[in-house]
Amino acid sequence: MRELNKKILFSFLALILMSPLVQAQSLKAFLKAGEEAMADKDYYNAMYYYESATEFDTTDLSLKFLYGEAAYKLKAYTLAEKAFQYVSENDIDQSYPLAPFHLALTQQHLGKYEEAKTNYEIYLSENNGDDAYYTSRAEKEIAAVEWAKDKLDNPKEGTRIERLSDTINTPYSEFAASKNNGNLYYSSMRFEEKEKGRKVNRLFSKILKSEDEGSNIPLDDKFHSGGQHFANMAFNFDYSEAYYTICEYQNSYDLRCDLYKRSVLDNGEWGEAVKLPSTINDSISTNTQPAIGYDSNIDKEILFFVSNREGGKGKLDIWYSVIQDNSYTEPLNLEEINTVEDDISPFYHTPTSTLYFSTEGRLGMGGLDIYSSLKTIDGYMEPVNMEANTNSSFDDVYYALNPEGTQAHFSSNRIGSLYLDDSFEACCFDIYKADIEEVLVDLNILTFNELTRDPLDGTRVIIIDPITDEIVFDNLNPLGNEHNFKVKYSREYLIITEKEGFETDETSIKVNQFEPINKKIYLIPIGIKLEALTYDNDTREDLPGVKITLRNVSDPEAVPQVVVNRNTNKFDFDINAGYEYEIKAEKDGYETVIRMVNKDLLIDGVIRELIYMRNIDLNEYLPVNVYFDNDFPNPKSRNLYSDKSYSDTYSDFLSKKGEFKDQFVISLPEDLRIEAEDNQERFFEKDVKSGYERLQLFISKLKQRLDAGDKIELSLKGYASPRAQNKYNLAIGQRRIWTLKNEISRYENGALSGYIKSGQLQVIEVSFGEEIAAPTVSDSYIDKRSSIYSIDASKERKAEIVRVRILN
Repeated sequence: MRELNKKILFSFLALILMSPLVQAQSLKAFLKAGEEAMADKDYYNAMYYYESATEFDTTDLSLKFLYGEAAYKLKAYTLAEKAFQYVSENDIDQSYPLAPFHLALTQQHLGKYEEAKTNYEIYLSENNGDDAYYTSRAEKEIAAVEWAKDKLDNPKEGTRIERLSDTINTPYSEFAASKNNGNLYYSSMRFEEKEKGRKVNRLFSKILKSEDEGSNIPLDDKFHSGGQHFANMAFNFDYSEAYYTICEYQNSYDLRCDLYKRSVLDNGEWGEAVKLPSTINDSISTNTQPAIGYDSNIDKEILFFVSNREGGKGKLDIWYSVIQDNSYTEPLNLEEINTVEDDISPFYHTPTSTLYFSTEGRLGMGGLDIYSSLKTIDGYMEPVNMEANTNSSFDDVYYALNPEGTQAHFSSNRIGSLYLDDSFEACCFDIYKADIEEVLVDLNILTFNELTRDPLDGTRVIIIDPITDEIVFDNLNPLGNEHNFKVKYSREYLIITEKEGFETDETSIKVNQFEPINKKIYLIPIGIKLEALTYDNDTREDLPGVKITLRNVSDPEAVPQVVVNRNTNKFDFDINAGYEYEIKAEKDGYETVIRMVNKDLLIDGVIRELIYMRNIDLNEYLPVNVYFDNDFPNPKSRNLYSDKSYSDTYSDFLSKKGEFKDQFVISLPEDLRIEAEDNQERFFEKDVKSGYERLQLFISKLKQRLDAGDKIELSLKGYASPRAQNKYNLAIGQRRIWTLKNEISRYENGALSGYIKSGQLQVIEVSFGEEIAAPTVSDSYIDKRSSIYSIDASKERKAEIVRVRILN
């Protein structure tokens, strides 16, 4: 409860009683009185004595420095700045090396960040390394003032700060305010008591209750007793117990405190005071500022408190103990939070699992700043400064937030608080209220497959507010893995993510930043069933005898599952919902079906794939036309037979596309050439190239029907352009038919040749030569442009599959 001690001042009556005595004393007496007051941590009177001493010699740097130290301890920062400024500017011999440091620290409290930075740098330039503590502190504070300047230029929005009325606040210190059932409980140092053997009355704190912040009544007399401080009321999770401190003066400044608790009875009365055990109340240390939080991870209440006991990090530290069956575990230092400076006034906000506290050991606005730290299952997150305007360059402490997160109370001695002594501009702490507007933060949840780490589409994300147990969002994204929401800042949410075939995931998120949050959630896939059913596409009847091949696309090393069911159309597989699968259905005489398993069809752990297979009708692929170069195959030959397949002639002909373009457009006017070239391009790409691809497709379907046992008759025709004599052209047409016959017999290394030899595949040949060539096609030997290179002539040089008959 050391921060309380800093606020304890003698009343004006003490000053009046003592002033006539001290005014008659010599300089030596003033110095001695000032030294004794500082030793007793009576900074108010120490200031008075040192101020009186400086009147003997206004240029004495030692007196100015002592006066500055007393003023700083009293938090009379304006007067402290003047004193340290004078010493720094006039210390030619550098007899007071810490003067620039103290001046900077004082200016930092006053919010004079540029001046503070300059004086920290002066200290480091003159004394860097002389004292490890002050060197480290100066470097830290330089960073702090830069940070504070940025935060002042970019203050957080959404928080309105208001000082409570003078009904609550007095020129003394008010602190440790929190609400319970509409009542504001707080502590005040306004109570002066007579003490036996003391000439001057001292101030004591009591706990007060205010209804609607409009009245203030001390708790009943049996709660308080004379000669002691009662402060820091804190209730447990269900408001059935109240914890508080009882403290006694050790000197004019320091108090030593112990922790107590009382039951809150059903009739609103208080139970008997119970002092907490010695494990909590260390007899040689102070134990103060209790706070109770409920940790949902361990389902127990936690007692937080402040102590300067052994084992801490520095000065005052935050400690905690788990409450178990009305007993307390051995206190542990909250090492993740504490610093080498003072760490005080903890408050645990149970709805959001957030610890609020004040410290001067981290980057801050100056003095004690309020910080928050979210508690996760892994521990406390890096503390976050509450920034301006919650924090100021002065001391800001005792932050307590209501369960809804919409209103907080805290204490501060910032400008605007009442002074006990206007001339000193020193003291005191007043209670402030922070109305917190709802701040929404973008939350983007991305769902993934834990097994493959791939994005997982089609998930449902439900967000629940654990305070109200209400579903605040419920979103299904069938086409992607993103789920975008707006959530409230400083709140905790339960996120439930589900998808058929995957384990449901439950996780919590604590919104402790204003920047957009990206949360990745990985769902674990489970084993599911795949049921494939095959049907005839035309009759819609069951189709047995199909071979199903199931391939795990996500795992190339997995062996494909192959099943043939001769007597049924149903196939059952065990698969994992986290993998992608390809299903292939094959049956002789039917088109092969290949597709990805549609996991969107998963219902009650089963994917049902209905596969409709089309009976192959070869006539659907007719006609098949293939085209040839002039006089090919076997140019200048009168043979009726050719050993070439169409594939042997196709590539060479396609490669002559440029030649055909050039030779055809060479005599055309410039304005007609582009269109002519485009026409030639379309012929080679659409007719020549597509004709070859259509031939390959037809032969593959022909093989499936032959493999299925069909007896088939093909009708083939050959054509020629009229450039040569008719008899010669008939031979060319016949040779072109042979290229088709050879193409079929040599398909897949002769896979169909056996069918030809056995008569299962029969071919009827008709060569028309030039007989049915269009009369507009030139037969001139001289005009090669028209008789060879024109599109009309090229389209006459072809072979064709014109008809298919099923003979069985």
